[in-house]
Amino acid sequence: MLLFLVGGFGGAVNAACALNSVVHNTAWIHGHFHTTVGSAAALSFMGAMYWLVPRITGRELSFRRTFARWQPLLWFIGMLCFSIPSHISGLMGLPRRVFATEYGGAVQATQWHGLTLASAIGGIILFVSAMLFVGVIVHTLLLGRRTAPAPLVWADWLGMPAEGFRTTIWDRLGVCWAIAGVLVLVAYAVPLYGILTHARYGSPGFKPF
Repeated sequence: MLLFLVGGFGGAVNAACALNSVVHNTAWIHGHFHTTVGSAAALSFMGAMYWLVPRITGRELSFRRTFARWQPLLWFIGMLCFSIPSHISGLMGLPRRVFATEYGGAVQATQWHGLTLASAIGGIILFVSAMLFVGVIVHTLLLGRRTAPAPLVWADWLGMPAEGFRTTIWDRLGVCWAIAGVLVLVAYAVPLYGILTHARYGSPGFKPF
């Protein structure tokens, strides 16, 4: 979630038209996505696998006190080393989807070298962490010590409240839908009406030949 906070801040920048025009198609973008999808989402899947695989297979999680414990922290460190320099180099103009960043010895490109090297080191750390994760899961599936499967605990319904669910007006689903509809109209209808009714400017049409 700490990494996701950074990704959320970058997402607010991407959502602003004026700011996005600066960072669009730069290294900022892949730095942003690695702090969202590559951090919160990836670590959630890894944690779920560590919890679920032993319960499904009846095998004890391998290396749970060593590799399985340190692998998520290593992923966190690698993601910081990869994404933070990408944000900075993106603000300096480093474009996305390029193989070579020296741009024929351009002066500005020399300012990116240290940052791209830091990102590369972060990528290596991420790769090591990913291989540790794969190793733990594969070893658990093939060679993990067999144990009694841990029970899957499900949330139990506690029953109907004595006073019922509709105790106040805010507990009524129809009221919530109505409020949501009004908010959508305010958020979208008003600006769309302004866009459709404001004066349009432009050059008159012409015939090229």
